[in-house]
Amino acid sequence: MLIGLSTYTATAEEPKPEKIVVTAYGGLWAESVKKNYAPCFEKKTGVRVEVMTGESPDWLNKVKANPGHSPIDVIALSELDSLRAARDGLLEQMSVEKVPNLAMIPDEFHKPWNDYGVSGNYGAMGVMYNSEAVTAAPASWKQLIEDIAAGKYGKRVSWPSGTYTWGPSQIWWVAQQYGGDIDVAFQKMKEISPYVVKFWTTPVEALNLFATGEVDVLVYWDGRAFSFINKGNDWAKFSVPEPGGVVSLVMQSVVKGAHPIAWEYINCVLSVEGQLGNSDTMRYPGTNRTVSYPENLAAEFTPLDKIQVPPYHEIIDRIPAMIERWNKEMQ
Repeated sequence: MLIGLSTYTATAEEPKPEKIVVTAYGGLWAESVKKNYAPCFEKKTGVRVEVMTGESPDWLNKVKANPGHSPIDVIALSELDSLRAARDGLLEQMSVEKVPNLAMIPDEFHKPWNDYGVSGNYGAMGVMYNSEAVTAAPASWKQLIEDIAAGKYGKRVSWPSGTYTWGPSQIWWVAQQYGGDIDVAFQKMKEISPYVVKFWTTPVEALNLFATGEVDVLVYWDGRAFSFINKGNDWAKFSVPEPGGVVSLVMQSVVKGAHPIAWEYINCVLSVEGQLGNSDTMRYPGTNRTVSYPENLAAEFTPLDKIQVPPYHEIIDRIPAMIERWNKEMQ
């Protein structure tokens, strides 16, 4: 089994650093990093892990502003930001020699990024709803959008903002429900706007809106939703409307110029123990094909055939215009 292999051997030329800085999204994600990944790395290397919370664009800007002297060693980027960072020469390219557990990861989770990033897990966007107020889950995304616009749920809805890291991907997905027309997608967002309490910009903000009872319908990530439901919130339910949900892949990468010991952290992220621990905490499936999950946990995972992957290479250069349009038309 590869999980016991270390990716790094100290040399006189490269003494070990006192710490490495890794990034994590706020709330449950940061908790999982501290619980499941950092201890693995610290035990293997004796090097401390410092966790920087925030969002993908902010971290990418920090790396861009400090070429060769990045304050971040291992960065967790969105799919699009990972492509941008690799294109700008800001990331190190990984290999099985550097990260032995990469051999256990299916190609679709790293090859489209030319091995400059790898996703340790995946999630899908769906709908969490208050079953005491909403009697049935929406059958399809199109039905959900039309029902919100018709006022079926009142002004008790929250939807991802177009400025959120995965906001443009969700706009793309709305467009697919209407023949792929981005103009129609924006028109539909305008139609639901009167019934949206807030277009949320972080998952923590979104969950607060739902947990405090301000909204009954929340477009949200599957893993975070089930984590909330399993904490005694049986009144909350979750479903992924047809024909599926936009995928969330968090691409883990070593920043250009980081100490080589950082590869050990990526190896821990992809290890069986790291994947199982993260899945138990976050309720997202891991990408390591050798991991076996308990039945109750596996039952919460969105099936791969319901995962919708946007054509990132095709839309990457259109994203800035989508965000600018959102700021002009939806704010």
